[in-house]
Order: sequence, then C-alpha cells, then structure tokens
Amino acid sequence: METEIRKAELEDLELLMEWRMRVLAEVFADDENKSSETVRENNEAYYREHLADHSHTACFAVETGTGRIIGCGGICYQKEMPSPDNLTGTNGYLMNIYTLPEVRSEGIGRRIVEYLISDAKERGTEKIFLESSDVAKKLYHEIGFADMEDYMKLGDKEYAD
Repeated sequence: METEIRKAELEDLELLMEWRMRVLAEVFADDENKSSETVRENNEAYYREHLADHSHTACFAVETGTGRIIGCGGICYQKEMPSPDNLTGTNGYLMNIYTLPEVRSEGIGRRIVEYLISDAKERGTEKIFLESSDVAKKLYHEIGFADMEDYMKLGDKEYAD
C-alpha cells in the first residue's frame, strides 16, 4: 500500500482531535474517563498552543490515491538543562503513534516514527523518548530505541496528599 506522511497543521484540528480520541479510547479501553469532555477540551487546548508555537509536530499517514487517513503520530518537544549527552537540551517525546488495525504490520507505523525522528533531528533534538505497548516494542527496537532501566515515575497515589 502506497502512503505518504503529511504534517498536520492547526487547520487540521478537528481531524487531529478525532484521531487523538480514537487513540485514547484504544489505549485506555478500561478507563471510564477515556472520552470525557475534560480530556477532549484539554487535548484541544494542547494542540492549539503547541502546534502554534511549534513545540509539537503531528502527522498523518495518508493512503495514496484515496486520501484516506490510515495512521497518525506526534512528537512533543521540551527543554532540559544541557548535558554531555544532550548539548542542546532538547528532548522529544514520541506519542500517539497509531495505525488502523486493518493496516498494521505494513510498515506504516515505522514510516510515521521515521518521519517524526527526522523532524526531531532537523531541530537538533538529541534525546527522544517514548512509551510503548508490548506489541510495538519490536518495531521500536528495530528502529534503534533501547529499554531504559533507570527510569522511574511518581505514582498517582503520591499526588493525593
């Protein structure tokens, strides 16, 4: 299947929201708040701010000929203090990598990720992170991502007090 990857713009906001909510519904299938109005409003506000200031790049995989969107992805950019392993201090966080179930295993997810990595490299981004489902880990390892042993996250319970 021939596809092209195209950058999403603020004018694509409705389409971005449709795909973002689709991704959230699949990833958080057991969470009753997966499609709450607050989640939707916050994501829309995020896109409005971060697409405008270029701290987020979003893209769609589009089937050549039909124009049908068959996948999406994004990368969020942030700054940290520069260090020997990240001289610019720019980090990228890959997210929202998704393809329609009927086109999975056809290389579309890989093309989305490679497009976003290319965007990151053009910006001088030296660190790129992501969270992965077990199903997608093989793809990310093939692209060059490595598991991180020393990474930790503060749990939700700790915020309650």
